[in-house]
Amino acid sequence: MLLSKNNKSFISTAYLYLITLAALIICSSRFSFSYVGFIAFGFFLAIFTALLFLSGRVKLSLSITSTLIVILQLLNQIKAHYYKERLFFQDISIALDPANFGTLFHYPLALLGLIGLVILLALNVVLYIRTIKISLPYRFLSLFIMAGLILGITQFSQNKHNIENWQGALPKGKGTIVNMFMSAQQMYYQPPQYKESSNYFLSNKQFSYLPKENASKPDIVVMLQESTVNPELYHLPGVTFPEFKMFAHDKDTRATSPLRVQTFGGGTWLSEFSLLTGLNTDDFKFRKNSVFYTVAPHIKNSLFRELKNNGYYTVVLTPMFKMNYNAGPTYKNLGIDLIIQPQELGYPAELDDNLWTISTEAMLGYVKQLLKQHTDKPVFIFVLTMNEHGPYEKDHSDDFQIAKSSGDKNAAGAISHYIDKIKLLDTATNQFSQFVAEREKPTMFLYFGDHQPNVGWNGKYNTTLTNAWYLTQFYLKDNLASEPLQNFGDITDISFLGGILLERTGLPVSPFYEANIRMRNLCQGRLDDCPDQKLTNSYKHYLYQDLKTAGE
Repeated sequence: MLLSKNNKSFISTAYLYLITLAALIICSSRFSFSYVGFIAFGFFLAIFTALLFLSGRVKLSLSITSTLIVILQLLNQIKAHYYKERLFFQDISIALDPANFGTLFHYPLALLGLIGLVILLALNVVLYIRTIKISLPYRFLSLFIMAGLILGITQFSQNKHNIENWQGALPKGKGTIVNMFMSAQQMYYQPPQYKESSNYFLSNKQFSYLPKENASKPDIVVMLQESTVNPELYHLPGVTFPEFKMFAHDKDTRATSPLRVQTFGGGTWLSEFSLLTGLNTDDFKFRKNSVFYTVAPHIKNSLFRELKNNGYYTVVLTPMFKMNYNAGPTYKNLGIDLIIQPQELGYPAELDDNLWTISTEAMLGYVKQLLKQHTDKPVFIFVLTMNEHGPYEKDHSDDFQIAKSSGDKNAAGAISHYIDKIKLLDTATNQFSQFVAEREKPTMFLYFGDHQPNVGWNGKYNTTLTNAWYLTQFYLKDNLASEPLQNFGDITDISFLGGILLERTGLPVSPFYEANIRMRNLCQGRLDDCPDQKLTNSYKHYLYQDLKTAGE
């Protein structure tokens, strides 16, 4: 039965009211009678008046405005779901980089969500495209109102007091719309600022780093294990997982602990940044997710440069296209000698392909190939794996009776699928560890999980450490004869991994890495987790304000 004209009109009007109400509720998020309220509702009215001037149709303008606000909020929720982070203006540069489109296609549900949002916008345009127009004078009036709103929003978002207030509310910020505007006004670069004097850190003499007179220069291999965490971290009473040898402390283990990372379920480049620069990505606030784009060009110190100054040849072996997430330019900015992909070593694929399913065994095979090729200098190889990456199949068989313990059938399937991937990683890692142990040339092998997998886990963790979502693990193994490193506590920050390698070799280091090594020893591996926050802030003041390691 076809709807009458009056019924269609009633339904379209009621729908318009509902979507407008949804948009207004979003604008009210974290509302206050201040710059927050003005920017949020001013943005709504600015879009509405701009569209009203262009189209002359009130309902069409209101529909598009409300839909755009809803879409913006849903994009924020999508990012929060996958990365546990809010949406900021700098994310646009990442999303619009064509080199990153392949990653989006690897998340079919997210891609379908984006397509659905585009279809929603198109349908709302079609629904109200033929509504009545207002007269020309009113359209020009809306133009003047829009100009006034834009001027006001610009002034409020550039106000220094408002910026400081907003930064103080991070990482949540002040709602999606305000977060977008405030972060957009800060496109100019400024390094992190810490008020605590560096004197407190520098005057602490409990530990001093002393280079060894005849320091050896072993080959060093660092393996970033994609989406890798020991599944024993999940609290699943009655569930017995396979034993993974790579998560066990053996005779060749020189250092290990849970690892504090700054990302969950994705954002591998954040862990790369911390490893390679010795800096915590959280320090960069709303620029955090764009550090490869906005921060890396300003970085003065890096693990690559430190090792090159000690005579090393530095290599990155990546399964991803070099331009993915601006990785290639970032590695170059940080001083790498060679960036190479498996395709350049014989793997059968196009050079611009992202190798989502290349095995870790194959990646480590290429590492061995590189070690044979580069023998005139000690070599540092940073290799990234990929086969452990999601998405994980929710309909996978529940191989470990996880659903009985957790009550979550979807997570049970995803975790079981994840375990299948970790079994392969475990075999490859152990084989390479054995290769290192038996190698005649002094060699160090450090491997770590860059973040936890997004398997839909919402249960408890088997740890008393805070922020358990942001925990993985690291292991340092080598065939050196010297005594293992000391001062490891119950957690190590990922920012200290580079310093651990340098400390283990006993090489002379720059003031930056001397501070990095000293801070790890002073707080037993903790950084933001350090109970002495005065020490942490004093250390960071020394890095950013005194050494200016992240530029000026």
